[in-house]
Amino acid sequence: MSLLFRKVMDWNDAYANGPNIPGGDRWPAAWVAPAQAYRDTLTASGRAKLDQPYGEAPRQRYDLFLPEGKPKGLVVFVHGGFWRALDKSYWSHLAHGPVVRGF
Repeated sequence: MSLLFRKVMDWNDAYANGPNIPGGDRWPAAWVAPAQAYRDTLTASGRAKLDQPYGEAPRQRYDLFLPEGKPKGLVVFVHGGFWRALDKSYWSHLAHGPVVRGF
């Protein structure tokens, strides 16, 4: 049977990236410090709007990181993996590229 049409027998394994990557279990912890440092830097410069609500549930919050000057547009980062185990605070530093380019 083709891998494309292979029946998934274990959905937990199918969506678990870490166990399927050599050393993958180290990554979530490695993202904490850079993400926090990025939030701290942009908060100190007044360019971070953290925990903006878009719903009533506690996790229905987003962080908005603003460039210097007028924004050229908006980049939205939605991460579907680890949604049950992690939260938005792990990914803040990924905004750096778009933000320094004016988004």
